[in-house]
Amino acid sequence: MNPEVTIILPTLNERHHIRDCLDSLLAQDYPEIREILVVDGGSRDGTREIIEAEGGAVRLLDNPNMTAAAAMNVGIKHCSTDHFVRVDAHTLYDPDYVSKSVERFLALDAVVVGGPMRPEGTNPFGRAVAAVTTSPLGIGPGKFHYGEELQEVETVYLGIFDREAVQHVGGYDEENLQWAAEDQELNYRLRKAGGKIYLDPAIRSTYFPRASAKALARQYHNYGMCKASTLKKHRMLPYWRPVVPAVMVLAVALWLVGAIAFGRPLPGVLPFAVYGLAAVALGFRFGRQPGVAWHRAAIVLTVCHWTYGFGLWRGLGRILTFRKFDQRPKGGRR
Repeated sequence: MNPEVTIILPTLNERHHIRDCLDSLLAQDYPEIREILVVDGGSRDGTREIIEAEGGAVRLLDNPNMTAAAAMNVGIKHCSTDHFVRVDAHTLYDPDYVSKSVERFLALDAVVVGGPMRPEGTNPFGRAVAAVTTSPLGIGPGKFHYGEELQEVETVYLGIFDREAVQHVGGYDEENLQWAAEDQELNYRLRKAGGKIYLDPAIRSTYFPRASAKALARQYHNYGMCKASTLKKHRMLPYWRPVVPAVMVLAVALWLVGAIAFGRPLPGVLPFAVYGLAAVALGFRFGRQPGVAWHRAAIVLTVCHWTYGFGLWRGLGRILTFRKFDQRPKGGRR
């Protein structure tokens, strides 16, 4: 017998995405979706009106603390099933997304099962982002970005969860993390408690990445801050790969300072030139994909690496100066 599940969807000013997202959730072929809990952080752009007009299985809940972590905790509190599916408004879900998630979850000894993060650009820049972030050459060894086989992993994109297991480790952390760190940090605690997390490429969804360099830079800078906040909480990183861009930023900065200190500013630009050539070479490689321009791919690669590295160092600066991390996005932007 198929178990009933609850879908939990955090929202905050998602007027441009919520209609398509809801339509894809309402079109799921799984017959035992008891409820779709849309937990809104105080949207002022018409998002709430769209949700309220839906009715049926769709319920609107208030999230006074605004963040996605707080939204998930509200949703879990109101969840009336043993399993919940965490979804995101910037994503569309294949009709069998929930049914495949449940099928794989029941077949495995797991606390979380999810699919890869499959981006699809909505403009030329977004297509370059999609190309770079689905390759280990662009994003590193994060399997949930490009994994194409069933495997145990550190974290997944969204996923179906065992509600009791999540409650056992304390739910989502609303107090100690930089906003957007909540998913990977929860998965880290679940694994520390002995739970297993699986990636299944048969669980399919489409994520819409940032469509401009400014938005991408803000996103990846925040990702670096997220890892620093996780480091502060656990006194260790969940995995080593965030260190790579931070080391690159530090090495280049030290080289530049040393070159200037010894009165040789021209050799100081050498690391930038080397990195630039490498980014161009990779840009040409990504540019072989349809609709991807090599120069945009090179820009995406550069933005991701450098802003992530700067974000991690900035977060370490907050730790050393005893400053708090931002629990919520400024101005309602994600």
